[in-house]
Amino acid sequence: MAIHSPNNVRFHSSAVMIFVVLGVLLMTAGCARDYGRFTKSAEVDLAFRQGDHQPDYHYFYAGRDDMPYAIIGIDRSYTVPSRYWIPFAPEPDRLRRMAGNMYGKHRYYPAGFQILDPEGNVIGVWYSSVNQYSVSVDQQNRTVEVLFPNPENSRSMSIGFFN
Repeated sequence: MAIHSPNNVRFHSSAVMIFVVLGVLLMTAGCARDYGRFTKSAEVDLAFRQGDHQPDYHYFYAGRDDMPYAIIGIDRSYTVPSRYWIPFAPEPDRLRRMAGNMYGKHRYYPAGFQILDPEGNVIGVWYSSVNQYSVSVDQQNRTVEVLFPNPENSRSMSIGFFN
């Protein structure tokens, strides 16, 4: 049976504790993101269905232009760095037509939401029948990433995507 001196045990315990603390710090630093949230809004819902848009937002859709998965309007002071979100001009007839032909509307009714930054400020709008979504906001770089599962791919977890 080996006998450990108190100094070796103390050194070993300290080394393990330092390793654990460093691991936790690295994991939290790698996962640190500022997530916003969505708040259901009857006004946003009505605006999309009527083809009304906010002039201080730029608009994007994901999916097909004749049957989008989702439509977002984001404050012009932010960018949307994603190849899945396609910019478009929100002319009233087009916006109304896109909102009226939302993908998946036979399973879930489309709904309108406000997009909020981590501090609770409204930075955009969302309209979709997709019911799982998240938003990441980088205030320093002024970017917004809206993520949701690809509704046409039952085995995947993302669009914007979480793919």
